[in-house]
Amino acid sequence: MTRVERRDKEPEPNKEPTQSGGKISRREFLGMTGTGIAGLVIGGIVGREVFPKQAAPAAAPAAAPAAAPAAAGEGEAAAVSEPKAGYTLVFDPVQCTGCMKCAVACSEKYGAYFHPEETKNTVNLEFSRIRPMRFQYVDVINNCHYCELMEWAEGSNEFPCQAVCPEDAILTVPEGEGEAGYYGMGYKWIDQEKCLGIDKCWRCAEICEDQFASGISFDPISRKAQVCSRCGGDPECVKACPEPLALQWVPVGRNGRFYAQHPTAYAELLYRKMYNKRREL
Repeated sequence: MTRVERRDKEPEPNKEPTQSGGKISRREFLGMTGTGIAGLVIGGIVGREVFPKQAAPAAAPAAAPAAAPAAAGEGEAAAVSEPKAGYTLVFDPVQCTGCMKCAVACSEKYGAYFHPEETKNTVNLEFSRIRPMRFQYVDVINNCHYCELMEWAEGSNEFPCQAVCPEDAILTVPEGEGEAGYYGMGYKWIDQEKCLGIDKCWRCAEICEDQFASGISFDPISRKAQVCSRCGGDPECVKACPEPLALQWVPVGRNGRFYAQHPTAYAELLYRKMYNKRREL
């Protein structure tokens, strides 16, 4: 009699299933896997010997990092801006914040230049040749605009203040003369020895105030006239300004009289342009 196995009978433990119906046993599967892995390893070794891997090209040596610029006072003297002739100062009232840094830089520079002992450890804005002036919601930068008279109309091409000076104290210092960083390069300078001062004469300030833009001021100690000399072509105020476009050092494009206006009139004009209404005090 043929023995009949129960279908619900549990397989005996640890008994490997045999290959039947297209299935493989666990032992055969592991054997085939081991053979395949060994074949891959042997094939890789043989292939490496037959077709050796090309060596990667040597990397180019890294460029040495650029040396950091030496700080001012270390090694060679720090580089300075190149003085430029034929330039002028132009300010943007929208960018200007009225921070006064331009006036502080100017006053410190020229106060120490003319009166080193009296101005030591002090800041006096009266020495500044550039004057930020605050009006209602508007800041105006007031300084000498280098207005020139018209030869065909006024009989001279001098500056108005220069034309009325009785002592010829207002000079135009040509390139190659003067003192670097202070005056020269074709810009104005006032001879302190010749100037009579505000107590005896102030014709330069009078004509500037009356017809132009109040660009002349007076030294609070010597009481002599002072005017923007453009620092000999390298203005300190431009370097001190924290806003890149508020105070610009640009080539002269037109006569300075185009920019020259009374500070109050300029403030009125700016206010109307910016707020589309007249300024009410």
